Amino acid sequence: MRTKTFVLFLICVVATSVFLIVFGNQRPSIQSIVSETHKQLTNLKNFKENLENAEEKRLVADEKYLTLLGFTEHARLYPSAVWKNTSLPIVVTYVSDGQEQQAVGFARNVAHFLPNHTAIIYNLGLGQYGLQMFSLFFQLLTHCNSSRCVVVNFDFSAFPSHVEEERLHAFRPLLIQDALNKAGAVLFMECDYRLLTGRIEPLLQTALKGGGVLGWATKRATSSLTHPKMFDYFHTTAESFLFLPMVETNRLLLYNTEGVHEELMLPWVQCALTPDCVHPIGAQSGGCRFDKKPQYRYSGCHRYDGSALNIVLGLRFGLDETQYTYQGHEQFFRRVGPDVAAAEMVGLENNTTEATSSNRDIT
Repeated sequence: MRTKTFVLFLICVVATSVFLIVFGNQRPSIQSIVSETHKQLTNLKNFKENLENAEEKRLVADEKYLTLLGFTEHARLYPSAVWKNTSLPIVVTYVSDGQEQQAVGFARNVAHFLPNHTAIIYNLGLGQYGLQMFSLFFQLLTHCNSSRCVVVNFDFSAFPSHVEEERLHAFRPLLIQDALNKAGAVLFMECDYRLLTGRIEPLLQTALKGGGVLGWATKRATSSLTHPKMFDYFHTTAESFLFLPMVETNRLLLYNTEGVHEELMLPWVQCALTPDCVHPIGAQSGGCRFDKKPQYRYSGCHRYDGSALNIVLGLRFGLDETQYTYQGHEQFFRRVGPDVAAAEMVGLENNTTEATSSNRDIT
């Protein structure tokens, strides 16, 4: 009897030990499963919300992105919160790999015509060679020193992945907003544009007397270069924009007034951060059919961030482009092709070599 009792006791001890060992080792696995399930449920919830936003065409950008760009409760606005150590506006551009020559030419041009204005050049991915060449010429030629020219590395990793796609240019409103938030006023130019004069006061006065923004209109209607589905995100129709001229995004003058901040930059940035808004399904930038009659019909070409900007401008100013476009005839800019930029670079290299040789001879 005692033997049988002992055997039963031993069996219970062994069984209990095995149970504890087996289930004790599985506890972390169970916790992992619970954690992973919670994560998947959260992802499913986010996916559902994103799907609902896309279906209902809502401009909803993550608060962390908006905060990073200066959309906060106490925003920095013109004229109370601006850079004091420079003339305004600051001049802004961006440079990608392969555009080093254009960027150097841009910096020299701004330094020549607007020596008291700061230039910010956003680096969107210069290769190592490009960075070395960029830095070398700025050091030798002093066209981009610490006080009047700043190179800023744009952190794509801080934003949704589609922002990095070059064809969408979703990064353009983001870097413009970043510069506006910093300085208070921005003259944005693509790096292949050059100033023809330093007398930009007429532009500044026009922008300040108007709504704080100034652009240059084209002969194309906004409706002809905007995918029809984009209008849904702004709760408007393509028909409202049949006769509104498209404004170019390669040159823009903006002051960070309350109206520009809340009614222009915020919806523009929100669309840029919303993949289905900036890039509706079926949208493409090539294959334009401008032979369609009437010409305000959708051409089959979409201008991505540029299309969004023009919708926002139209809504902000009651579809009256005269309130935000330059109406004069004076030319302030010219566009420089890659051949001209390369020739400028060769000239700079020769001048630098000659200057170095002269210094050695004197020494």
